[in-house]
Amino acid sequence: METDKRYFIAGLFIIGFSVAAALFAIWLTRTGHSDDVVYRIHFAESVGGLAVGDPVKFHGVDVGTVKSLGLDPENAQLVQVDVRLRRDTPVKTDTRASLKLKGITGVVYIELSGGGPGARSLAAATPEGRIPEIPYEKSSLANILEQLPKVISKFSALEDKASKVVTDVAGVASDIKEDPSVLLRGRKDKPATSAERAKANAKGPRASP
Repeated sequence: METDKRYFIAGLFIIGFSVAAALFAIWLTRTGHSDDVVYRIHFAESVGGLAVGDPVKFHGVDVGTVKSLGLDPENAQLVQVDVRLRRDTPVKTDTRASLKLKGITGVVYIELSGGGPGARSLAAATPEGRIPEIPYEKSSLANILEQLPKVISKFSALEDKASKVVTDVAGVASDIKEDPSVLLRGRKDKPATSAERAKANAKGPRASP
């Protein structure tokens, strides 16, 4: 009986310690985010690859995470993304947000830029009761995708020109192979080939008018 009692007390102690540790972790998490500031960004492009909890960087330095994302209720052409940033993040009226691709893994994150010394704090410039909004800037990836059709069209035109050049070179090479003296006289002075002479003879002399 005495042994069972000790096991029971030890079990209660372990359970109580685990609950206390969990509560402390929750409190610590809430305390760590209590000073964070929520900002809003409207993206006019696909945010595929971006998820809640993904990092937000300022000039490459982690300053927060994505809090939520979804379609703008007033304009389905825009994606509304709320981010939670540390209070000391220098988000100003000239700060811009864009999407960046991390390597070739397809992982997307939000990159903030700007924040000149002469600009005002965005939070201070925003009317009370409204979420500060960071203007969106088109990402380099979106620019590349936008220019892709033009690039393909140019490559297609170059391919057509290259095919014509190859055809002309092949014709010259064939003439030279048939009559090497073409190199000295030029193609315009080249005598008729045997096939051309045979074709001309088959037509016969023209009748006199």
